[in-house]
Amino acid sequence: MSLRTFMFPAGAALGLALAAAPAAAAEQDVVVRFAAKVGAAPLACGKTYSGIGATGAAITLQDFRVYVSNLRLVDAKGGETPVRIASDGRWQDDKTALLDFEDATGNCNGNAAVNREVRGKAAPGRYVGLVFDLGVPADRNHQDTTRAGPPLNFSALSWPWRAGYKFLTIDIETSAPGRPNASGFSIHLGSTDCPSGPLTAPPTSPCARQNRPTYRFAAFDPARQSVVFDLAELLKATDVTTNAPNTAAGCMSGQTDDDCAAIMPALGVPFRDLTPKDQSWARVE
Repeated sequence: MSLRTFMFPAGAALGLALAAAPAAAAEQDVVVRFAAKVGAAPLACGKTYSGIGATGAAITLQDFRVYVSNLRLVDAKGGETPVRIASDGRWQDDKTALLDFEDATGNCNGNAAVNREVRGKAAPGRYVGLVFDLGVPADRNHQDTTRAGPPLNFSALSWPWRAGYKFLTIDIETSAPGRPNASGFSIHLGSTDCPSGPLTAPPTSPCARQNRPTYRFAAFDPARQSVVFDLAELLKATDVTTNAPNTAAGCMSGQTDDDCAAIMPALGVPFRDLTPKDQSWARVE
C-alpha cells in the first residue's frame, strides 16, 4: 500500500482537522477508529462464528475490551508526534483510552455502552502513519480501581493492584464437533512476574514482564481507515476447546501456560525464547 498523507482544513467532520484558532496555537483534532472482526465478519454479541482456531471450533463472544495509550502520529520521514488524549470522564483520561466492543446483549457480560474510537489533539502537520501501545501506562497500572477515575475504574478489567490491569480482556464460549459443551476460553493480557508483596499494594519495582506491546502502522488514513482487531487471526493456531493442565481456562499471560504459546507472539509479546518481530492480529482497513 502506498503512503498517504492526511491534513484536513478547519471544520472537517472526519479524521484530523485543524482547530479554529490562530495558526501559532492551532492543534489538529485526532479521531482514531477501531473495529473488532472475526476474519472479514464484524464481531458482535449473540453471534456464533465457526471454523476458528487449530480445530475449527465455534465461538460466541462474552467480552472484548482493550486499553490503548501513548498514541503517536507518524510523518513521512518517520518522525512521531504524540496525540494528547482528551479526557471525557468516561472512556478516556489524559493518557489512556478504553475500547469496548461488547454491548451486553446475547451472552456478553459487560456493559451496554460501546466505544470504538479514541479522540485527542496533536500538533499541526502532515502525517501518514499511526503508533500506539496496547495497555495502561506503567505509572497508572497499579492502583485501587474503586478509587481510580474513568476509564480505569472497572474492577472486571483488573487483577490485584500488584499485577495491575488487564490490558486486553477477551472471553469466549467455545464448542466443536463431538464437544458441544467445551469450556470457555479467555485471553487476558497484563504485566506479569511482578515483585512479591501484598496483593493490594503497588509493586516496589517494575514487573519483570511488562507485556505492553507497541503497534505500528506505516500507512494509516484516519478519514478513511480503522484499526481492526481480528479474533480469528489471533486464535488461528490455538485449540480453544481444550486447556493446558493445571492452568486457568485460556491464556492469562503466563510464560508457563502452553495456551499462550501462539497467542502471545500474535499479540506482539515475547513468549519464552520467542521474540516476535511484530504483532499479527491487528491491521488497517
